Amino acid sequence: PHKAVVYQGPGGFRTFSYSFVMAPKDAKEAKDIQKIVKEFKLHMASNFTDETFREMEIPDLFNIKYMFRGDENPYLNKISTCALESMDVSYGGDRFVAVGEDGVPQTTKITLKFKEMEIITKKAIQAGA
Repeated sequence: PHKAVVYQGPGGFRTFSYSFVMAPKDAKEAKDIQKIVKEFKLHMASNFTDETFREMEIPDLFNIKYMFRGDENPYLNKISTCALESMDVSYGGDRFVAVGEDGVPQTTKITLKFKEMEIITKKAIQAGA
């Protein structure tokens, strides 16, 4: 028997996921966490280009860098410009527990999934991607 592999192109766009658990110590931090969640939702969303509702604008793009002591970390891969593909928000951990009378969650976990907007080539990898 003879077997063959057919090359169908590059592996596609890379994705990167990040999870953050935030637990406010006071009312100011609770408001800051609420703002962070809203900002990511806002920048992930798009708008229609006109009243036909057939075409949408490109959502905001992100340039992610791994930093170390104020400079880009040369030991970690570089990431091309990305779009925020999905965002999951979980309030309260395993069970929802409110803090205080205002109903602020004890913890807020966000999981962000970014997708690069270009396919990474050998040349880009040699440059550090």
